[in-house]
Amino acid sequence: MMRYDFHIHTEYCGHAPGMTVEAICRRADELQLDCIAITDHIYHDESAGHIDKIRDDFSKVSCSVPVTIGAEVDVDSDFTDGRLASELIDGIDYIIAGFHYVPTVGNYPWKPEHCSLDAATFMRVWETTLIGVVSNPCVHTLAHPGRLLAAAIGPKVNWAAAMEVFKKAARQSAKTRVAWEINELTGQRLSAEFKARWHEIYEIALDAGLKLIFGSDSHEPQLIAQAPFSEQLLSRLPAGSLSTPQEILEWKKSL
Repeated sequence: MMRYDFHIHTEYCGHAPGMTVEAICRRADELQLDCIAITDHIYHDESAGHIDKIRDDFSKVSCSVPVTIGAEVDVDSDFTDGRLASELIDGIDYIIAGFHYVPTVGNYPWKPEHCSLDAATFMRVWETTLIGVVSNPCVHTLAHPGRLLAAAIGPKVNWAAAMEVFKKAARQSAKTRVAWEINELTGQRLSAEFKARWHEIYEIALDAGLKLIFGSDSHEPQLIAQAPFSEQLLSRLPAGSLSTPQEILEWKKSL
């Protein structure tokens, strides 16, 4: 179990039943976590209002654990420049960029046959979009780096070429101080082949001077701060590779 969790969804996203703000805070208190971030999806301008609802709900509950109200803002799949799907993010304390959908197509691929683009075209639009995402100074953290790549291309991915893209993205992330997320939910989506190499993505991030932050991406109270995949991943990285949320927030402020 991790001592903090900086990626937690609520029932307002539509696919996290039982994840009320009260339930989240109660679970965080039970686990005696150091801090959490509630970061529900913003898919478009209309869903940005969920953050105000979360703030209102939080004002009515008691929570001993420090809570940051953030958001996972989706990347706009109509474009290949990495722009976010909503600009209504002023006043949100922590922004995670969620790269879920295939650029120019707009679907969420669970496996390669769900991606209608050929591999070369996908790699091209994935690269430009990824670089655009991490170029945005409003973004604190890149959510689950590589998850879309693994889903859309699968085991036929050109791993060496993908690593070169990650190196470019890491260099740009260092300029804008965008942290990369070690995401627990990703572990449920990867094949054994990908799991064996996933640490290489984070080695690239660390080599570029980036900070890493943990998020469970939990949609159920019992999954908050649970981290078997993330802990295994961290065991393959140098000791002390994981930053604290405070370090991430201060790093961004010093930009």
